[in-house]
Amino acid sequence: MKKCFALAFLSLTVVLFCFLTNILAQEQRVIVLNDSQFKESFLQKVTVSGGIRAGFMLPSPVERVDINALYIHLQQAVEEKDAMLCVNMVSRDGRYTASWEYALGQQSPGSLAVNLPSKYKEQIAGYSPDGLVVLASVTKKDCTSGDNIYVPASWGQPHKSDYEIYVNSGNTDTVVGIPGNAERIKCAKINLESTVAYDTKCVVEKDAVKEAKSIFLVRSNFGNRLPNVELQVR
Repeated sequence: MKKCFALAFLSLTVVLFCFLTNILAQEQRVIVLNDSQFKESFLQKVTVSGGIRAGFMLPSPVERVDINALYIHLQQAVEEKDAMLCVNMVSRDGRYTASWEYALGQQSPGSLAVNLPSKYKEQIAGYSPDGLVVLASVTKKDCTSGDNIYVPASWGQPHKSDYEIYVNSGNTDTVVGIPGNAERIKCAKINLESTVAYDTKCVVEKDAVKEAKSIFLVRSNFGNRLPNVELQVR
């Protein structure tokens, strides 16, 4: 009887150990970048704005950016063995920019913590989470292939599930269109100084795009329709 009990206890211990090990392995996934992978710049004055798409984020629980608390969220499994993670970062004032690529490979869903080897930690710490945004995407093999599927990022672990899309809309009116949904989601201008890299924020409920594979930025300028800008989301 004692022998059976000991064997049962040993089996349960092994199961619990494997279970806890699996949880810890998932929680401890970390992307470590070296200096050659991470390209960044901080300028004293910027006069040129960036592209239309600036950031795809989840709401942040922190008041200031923590360079050691960037997370990339994989909401679905990545099945391509040669998958790449392609990331661009930009501050609202356009002074700070960074970009990097990482050989992601096959991954299960979950959050990836990122170690950024930045030389501008002091400057970055002065930004609010919506003042320095991240645009991350996954491609099958090459960041220049054009098959980018966007995944959300956050400063700190998010406490809400709404998507925050940051857009450089300029003089255009921008709304979000979702296939299968006749209603357009209005975007709001950011009423702050130094909106060089992006000037508009669109908040989209995650459930609204549960079945959709793409989000479209629908733009118009003085009543004239401009080409839609697509974000394939994952």
